Amino acid sequence: MGIKELKRANGKITFEADVRIANAGRKTSTFDTREMAEKFIASTTAAAQKALLAGASKVIQKGAVGGQRNFERAKLADVIVAFCDSSACSPRAKSSLVRVAEYVGKITVGQADEGWSQNYLHQMKRRLTRHGRPYALATIKEHLDYLKGVCRWWARRNKVANPFIGPSTACMPSDWQNKRKRRLEADEYARILSQIDMLPTRQAQWRCLLTLALETCARQQELVLAHWSELSREDQLWVIPAAHTKKKTQRSVPLSPLARAAIAELRSLRQDGDQRIFEVFRNPAVVCQGFRHIVKRAKISDLRYHDLRHEGISRRVLKSAPKNLPAIMEIVGHKDYESLMRYSHLLDDDIIGLFD
Repeated sequence: MGIKELKRANGKITFEADVRIANAGRKTSTFDTREMAEKFIASTTAAAQKALLAGASKVIQKGAVGGQRNFERAKLADVIVAFCDSSACSPRAKSSLVRVAEYVGKITVGQADEGWSQNYLHQMKRRLTRHGRPYALATIKEHLDYLKGVCRWWARRNKVANPFIGPSTACMPSDWQNKRKRRLEADEYARILSQIDMLPTRQAQWRCLLTLALETCARQQELVLAHWSELSREDQLWVIPAAHTKKKTQRSVPLSPLARAAIAELRSLRQDGDQRIFEVFRNPAVVCQGFRHIVKRAKISDLRYHDLRHEGISRRVLKSAPKNLPAIMEIVGHKDYESLMRYSHLLDDDIIGLFD
């Protein structure tokens, strides 16, 4: 989906709008202005979404009739949209399933078996996310897990006892759980800061954001959505509300001297009416995209914003006594020791001299 600027032989500039929606096919059209192309994309996308909602509405009506036949013959995409509109769907599941509904095609619930799951895996491995990156295996598995939940919900709606739930994660390769172990190396952080200093605007906000990411080990959305009202005890404590956390559980994060210095700098930059600490960043996606550009200009490969959380947690674990690990788990939002260790990675420089 996008707009391509075309230059004709006579020198005239036109704009080609390209809309690709899995359940509606691909539609392209050329316009004299970018505004007309944008309107075409918006109207085409809205029409496709309206068709999905109409199908979902029919599915709900049929669900009242129930039965094995109705359970199996419903289009999976329609059932997904109906599930997203129900109270059974969590916000996190909905954010993933809205896109999945576009990818499953015209398959019915009864046809979505293990063989289809294998095909879905292969197709998704070739797709790119809206950020232009391949889908991670963990994300594809999450899709299949959500689809199993959707089918179970649909079975309950149809009062089908002991239904056969087709979507399966058995197709996932054995190494799908391989976790990233990326940490900052050598002079990478200094190179990132050098690139930030070259930005035309928001240099101070970017520096403070990265400092807080490393010092608090907080997730991207937790920092970007943070409000000034969440700070207390003279900026020594940050209470992250449940609505901003991945696990929907409130957390209290102590702020280190470096973190407090960053907060003090941000207070000096605060504009009247700012509710969020990082009001200059519209949303987490903007930060993710901006960080990707900064890293690219710094000529650093395979480093993502979320790797800063790995870096921060690794530093905390290495510097803390074993008795403090439960406190670190609570601060960073990990429910078990295994999760904490998955984020804690040793570099060669960390282990040199340990046995001296």
